[in-house]
Amino acid sequence: MNWVLLSQYADIILAIGLVIRLLSLRLHRVYVIFAIFLTYDLLQSVVELVEVAVGNPRIDYRVTWMIMRPPAWILSLWMVHSLLAAMLRQLPGISRLSRILFNSVFLGATVLALLTTVPEYLNRGSSVLDPVARAVVIGLALERAISMAAILVLLAILAFILWFPVQMPRNLAVFSAGFVAYFGVKTALLLLLTYLPQLYNEHRKFISVAICFLLAGCFAYWILFIDARGEAKQVRLGHGWQAGEQVRLMGQLEAMNAALLGSRR
Repeated sequence: MNWVLLSQYADIILAIGLVIRLLSLRLHRVYVIFAIFLTYDLLQSVVELVEVAVGNPRIDYRVTWMIMRPPAWILSLWMVHSLLAAMLRQLPGISRLSRILFNSVFLGATVLALLTTVPEYLNRGSSVLDPVARAVVIGLALERAISMAAILVLLAILAFILWFPVQMPRNLAVFSAGFVAYFGVKTALLLLLTYLPQLYNEHRKFISVAICFLLAGCFAYWILFIDARGEAKQVRLGHGWQAGEQVRLMGQLEAMNAALLGSRR
């Protein structure tokens, strides 16, 4: 069984299903950036499927990957940024702080990822790497930096939301859970490729297929759990607070938000 083709078919079919689901619920107007991200992922999957199906030895899939990934990185960061803004829409002061946190974490993750390209060159033998392979090493480092920054920021904001009784639409909570799973598992797989060179040499294709199936699984999860009522229904992700405790925490949250807005002025 060709697992590469199977993963790409799964990604394409479920992405199309999710596009249809968003259009039927008119949610593409609410989650515009996510719709753009989804459309671009569908385009990339189709291009990769055509490359595999044609099987032309003159086509270097690595070059195609390097050309198509930068827009995907930008869309991923943009999407996480918009996700944070949506979750903290009612708390503009804290939302501003989260943006600063996001930018700082992304910068640190990028620098760290680029520094790790040195052991990656040593592990894989820089003397035998052709220019395209060297570019791919840097590309994988940037891919890991994007995923690492996204999951660190999402986990930080998730911890905040689990502690404070912040309300959000149920659909937004569903999208957030899917992205935490996607970026978390993807980051772990990319770290395996970095620090276990034998995995890169022997199981690089397997891990690439696993990431593709992971995204397809997120598409399936979103198709099943988003609905029209999910925009009106408000949920809290944290534990069940008692009335007095909830009032106290909301007071702390509003005071924190006001203090941050005051410092901005």
